[in-house]
Amino acid sequence: MKRVKRIHLILTAFICIFLLVSCAGPKPQDVFTGPEASQSSSIHPKTPKPSPVPKTTTLELRAVGDIMMHDPQVEAGLQADGSYHFNHFFEDIQPYLKGADIVIGNLETTISNEEKGYGGYPNFRSPAALIGALKNAGFQILTTANNHALDGREFGTVHTLDTLDENGILHTGTARTSEERDRILMVEKNDIKIGILAYTYGTNGMEVTIPDRKLPFTINYIDKDRIREDIHRAREEGAEVLITCIHWGTEYQRNPNDSQKEMADFLISQGVDIIFGSHPHVLQPMERRKVRLEDGTEKEVFLIYSLGNFISNQRDPYRDSGVILDLKINRDGNTGAIHLGDISYTPTWVYRFSQNGKPDFRVLPVGKFMKNGKLSGSAEERIRSVWEETTTHLGQNGFQVNE
Repeated sequence: MKRVKRIHLILTAFICIFLLVSCAGPKPQDVFTGPEASQSSSIHPKTPKPSPVPKTTTLELRAVGDIMMHDPQVEAGLQADGSYHFNHFFEDIQPYLKGADIVIGNLETTISNEEKGYGGYPNFRSPAALIGALKNAGFQILTTANNHALDGREFGTVHTLDTLDENGILHTGTARTSEERDRILMVEKNDIKIGILAYTYGTNGMEVTIPDRKLPFTINYIDKDRIREDIHRAREEGAEVLITCIHWGTEYQRNPNDSQKEMADFLISQGVDIIFGSHPHVLQPMERRKVRLEDGTEKEVFLIYSLGNFISNQRDPYRDSGVILDLKINRDGNTGAIHLGDISYTPTWVYRFSQNGKPDFRVLPVGKFMKNGKLSGSAEERIRSVWEETTTHLGQNGFQVNE
């Protein structure tokens, strides 16, 4: 009996132990707190937001030289109904102008009407349709300070500016009032503010046709005191970049004279950043120049002594060609400093040919038409010569040549 009780107690104890072990559940897994745990938790880390990178702002400027209108060009634009149309002069070069933030050229003619009459050299008076054609080609700014600015007398000066206003083209160099003369042409694009000034060496004696009381504001002559004042006022008004368009030099000479060099040095010393020269009717050299400022820092400036002819009836070698200058101005996103960027140029040639029994004209991009087979004979030969003349004279050191 005692033995039976002992066995019963043993079985009861065994059952209790079994039940306790079964209810305890599986053995818990080890928990890691060392390097292994750190690596495991970083398999899918939270990606921090990158800091915004300051963006460099760029303004692209394109400039051409003298825009002239001789008698054969006026005749080429005359339509059967007596109206004038000049868009076709620029249809091949238009893609090389459009797309820039600023496109600027030197308007070396006045705008007239039927009553006053039209004509070329020596007193340039062109139909208003020319301005519409230039607008269509891509021009946004035309300077008017040159030796032919008074060819249409007081009427021509005023009518030219009125026509530019009607077509939405900005201008500087001549004025209708003293208030307009003192107003600096300011253009702001891509958060960069540019001031543009324009001056000429003379007006071929036509200044005698302007009343004495009006001449001081009618046109900007090259005068160092006045230029100094204009530069100071432009800076006070917030110009971060200063461009001076200056009509100077000796006609048909391919290199600048001493007077041009001295004036360029003066303009740069006064704080001008970019100089566009005109009047020689041929290309003259260009350069990037480093200058030291009063505070000891350096900056780079650009000047081209002459941009040549953009369009004219002049056919002698070197006078039938020019360039579209492409200049980039950059603002550093970190410091806010403004500096010159890439500078390139597109050689251009004025192609004169006969159509419908009269002369006609096209401004052509030299590189493209030198290769596309659309010209032949003397025209093909001449356009190849223009490429060689232009790239040799202006050089390619630091300047890209566009086709």
